[in-house]
Amino acid sequence: MKDCLVVIPARLGSTRFPAKVLARLGGRPVVEWCWRAARAAGVGPVLVATDDARVVRAVAAFGGEAVLTPKSCASGSDRVARAAQGRREHLVVNLQGDMPFIKGSTVRAVAEVLRRNAAADMATAVTPLAPGPREQDPNVVKAALAHDGRALYFSRAAIPFPRDGGPARRYEHLGIYGFRRRSLEHFVSLPPSRLELCECLEQLRALEDGMSIYAAVVSERPVAIDTPADLRRAERMLKGNRK
Repeated sequence: MKDCLVVIPARLGSTRFPAKVLARLGGRPVVEWCWRAARAAGVGPVLVATDDARVVRAVAAFGGEAVLTPKSCASGSDRVARAAQGRREHLVVNLQGDMPFIKGSTVRAVAEVLRRNAAADMATAVTPLAPGPREQDPNVVKAALAHDGRALYFSRAAIPFPRDGGPARRYEHLGIYGFRRRSLEHFVSLPPSRLELCECLEQLRALEDGMSIYAAVVSERPVAIDTPADLRRAERMLKGNRK
C-alpha cells in the first residue's frame, strides 16, 4: 500500500558538522544510507529535500530523487512540508538525513501507526532506554508514553523520575516522524511554542497544541551523525559489522 511519501530533509549547512549529509561513510554519502533504508521500508516513494544543488547532484548520482527547497526553511519539518506540496500521498514520513543505520522496519513501523490508529495526528519511534549514563545525557531525548503508546511528553531530562526508587520505564526518542498531510500542514503553520523553545524539541509544539503523537516501540538505537567524531564512530561500527 504505497500511500506514504518518505521525505529526507538534508540541509547542507549544519552548524556542528557542515555538509555532513555528503560526508563519506563506507564509500557512500551519509544521505544515501538513509535513502536506502527508506527504500527498503517499501511504504512509498522517497524524496530528499535539500537547500543545495550539490546534494541534488549527489542524490541523482546514486539513483535517488531530490528536490530543492528554500534556504529559509526554519526546520526539517518545514522543508518536508515544502517537498510534499503537490504530492498525492496522504501520509508523510520525515526521516532525518543523518541516521545512516536506521532500519527500514522502523520507517515502516512509523507509517503503520498512522494507518492503524485513526486517533494519531502524528507518529514517531522510540526504543527502550537501559539504565546508564545515557539516561542523564541531555543529547538523548526521552519519551514518556501512555499505556496505548500515546506520547505524554518528550524531554532532555531523565523522565519519568522514580521518586521512591520504583521502576521507571524510559524510552529514547528516535528522530523520525510520521504525519497525516493535514497534520503536517497544521504543524508547520504553528509558531514555536513555549516548551519547544525551553527544551529545543519541536515535537513539543505539537503536544502543546493538543495534537496526538503515538509511538512505535522498536528494538534499534540508530546512530546519528552530528559531529565528525560521530562519523568516525559509525565508520568503526561499519567495519566491525563487515568482519
